[in-house]
Amino acid sequence: MEFGIMFFASSEDSLSGNIYDLVKKCAIYGDENNFSSIWVPERHFTEFGGIFNNPAILQAAVASITKRIRLNSGSIVMALHDPIRVAEEWAMVDNLSNGRVGLSVASGWNPDDFVFFPQKYKNKHAVMYEGISKVKKLWRGEPIERLSGNGKKTAIKIYPSTIQKEVPFYITVSGNPEGFKNAGKLGLNILTSVLDQTLEELSEKINLYRQARRENGFDPKTGKVTLMLHTFIGSDDKIIKEEAREPYCNFLKRNKKLFEGMAYNRESNFSLDSLSEEDLDEFLDFLYERFANSKGLIGSKESCMAMVRNTEEAGVDEIACLLDFGPPSNRILENLKYINELKNSY
Repeated sequence: MEFGIMFFASSEDSLSGNIYDLVKKCAIYGDENNFSSIWVPERHFTEFGGIFNNPAILQAAVASITKRIRLNSGSIVMALHDPIRVAEEWAMVDNLSNGRVGLSVASGWNPDDFVFFPQKYKNKHAVMYEGISKVKKLWRGEPIERLSGNGKKTAIKIYPSTIQKEVPFYITVSGNPEGFKNAGKLGLNILTSVLDQTLEELSEKINLYRQARRENGFDPKTGKVTLMLHTFIGSDDKIIKEEAREPYCNFLKRNKKLFEGMAYNRESNFSLDSLSEEDLDEFLDFLYERFANSKGLIGSKESCMAMVRNTEEAGVDEIACLLDFGPPSNRILENLKYINELKNSY
């Protein structure tokens, strides 16, 4: 099992010093202690997570202070970009990092993010797959045709030339089995979570993924499945679980749009605002207990070992440890050593 580091929800007021110091310090630690990857998202217009509005820029900075850890997007929302620009930006990062880039691509789910291209929201999945195809082609140095400013078609290629001949591509999928099948059909890797599925359900979908790879001429064993898990590990199981409880519940409260956007994307009108304050606290406390005990790496190294074993049995190849869901920066940095001990003892 490989262990990576992931960010998603940091805010300006939750960080001391430069708002990107936590990312850089964790990246250096991960690089020095043989973590497999560091993932940064693309998020927009939200207080919690909005500092990650361009993963290419942030990973370019990380490239200059690391030597071996892979620098992954987690994830690029393809429908918010011209794929030519995606290929250009990440080709630069590939060169700056000497070939350590990996790209996970998502369709997007939050309607507000699509202020860039509102017309793409309806067909966001098709736009995502088309964008992946174009980026892969450009990455290999092949030209694509576009209409130029004078109204004529022109063939364009991107520069700089990439270090990696083929960039590792992931599709970010949640609980939709079709997403796993499509990733398999295209020979892509997977970035997923257990936010809205159980490990047992995930295992079934990974089997579908492996089968789709086999049926489409790809080695089913080479496809990589990365699972994001909320992570906060310490020496005492009970104490660390209680320490993480309030930050995690506050994170959920402050990210109402995250839940509402996901619900809207699933054609549901669920809103946390429909709950009373008492019911909301009870609901969030229930969610936390569920995550801490069966959907995250929260607790002691010993208690988290079972979760690592279960994820491996489900078919997961890499755990991306989501660090910034609420604990203060100093505690995240202090607890990295326990994650490292778990990684080294597994």
